[in-house]
Amino acid sequence: MKITCSGLSYRYEGPAGGPAIDGVSFGVCQGEKIAVIGPAGSGKTTLIQLLDALILPERGDILYDGQSVKVLAKARALTGVRRRIGLLFQFPEHQFFHETAYDELTFSLRNFFDLGEGEIEARSRGIMGRFGMDADALKRVSPFVLSSGEKRKLALASALLSMPEVLILDEPTAGMDASGRRELVKIISGLSDTTVIIVTHNLEDFLPLITRCLVLSRARLVADLKREELPGSLDALRRAGIEPPLVLSVRKKLEEEGITLGEEAFEMEELLKEIRLGSNRDKSPIPGK
Repeated sequence: MKITCSGLSYRYEGPAGGPAIDGVSFGVCQGEKIAVIGPAGSGKTTLIQLLDALILPERGDILYDGQSVKVLAKARALTGVRRRIGLLFQFPEHQFFHETAYDELTFSLRNFFDLGEGEIEARSRGIMGRFGMDADALKRVSPFVLSSGEKRKLALASALLSMPEVLILDEPTAGMDASGRRELVKIISGLSDTTVIIVTHNLEDFLPLITRCLVLSRARLVADLKREELPGSLDALRRAGIEPPLVLSVRKKLEEEGITLGEEAFEMEELLKEIRLGSNRDKSPIPGK
């Protein structure tokens, strides 16, 4: 799905008065991995609600493969768009309500898609296998007795079960320990054909997998950066109220020192490997001596 946002603006009713999103424009191509960052109150949650057509823009428009969200809304045809988009809000496990983890997993398929039980079973086993969990075992346990990491994986698996073209995640690693965050990021990075839009305060978690970063500040889009542009945009991030991840500062310093870095070296561990390799190359004997 290709998504085009043009001049999006939205204002909530109430005494606050100011716009939640103001004149935001950008495009998304199928398969992109995009982080959306910004300080609290910058409009991130409003933006993903607009992208999922949960709310409609007051001004501007969103085109899904060229179809206007406003035209689709008038034709009562937004369900088709929402079925192509998976949305996972922050702490999705707080919204569990089924008796078994399996019922929680398959809820959307049973209620929004015309699928037989055999297809539901096959999809469930396939997706949970990717997550290292047994779908049949989920039929015997409550979702509330799972570990925090298992709950988050169950929620993500439920969103992926409908095979969305676009997956929108709101702070997917919030409240998780380092091991759980790494495992979740690994799962997301394996979604090669799926467009993934991630709202996060922990940009460092997702630097290894994103292709772009949208920066919001005071309801406006103040930067749309490719990942490789981030180390050179640290001042722009700070002006937007965002403290850049340490790994970006280290990468910028190494680049300023003339050290050539690989495109994928956006993790501290990978940067340290690059430094060690460079040091070893510098110490290697000169041929012929």
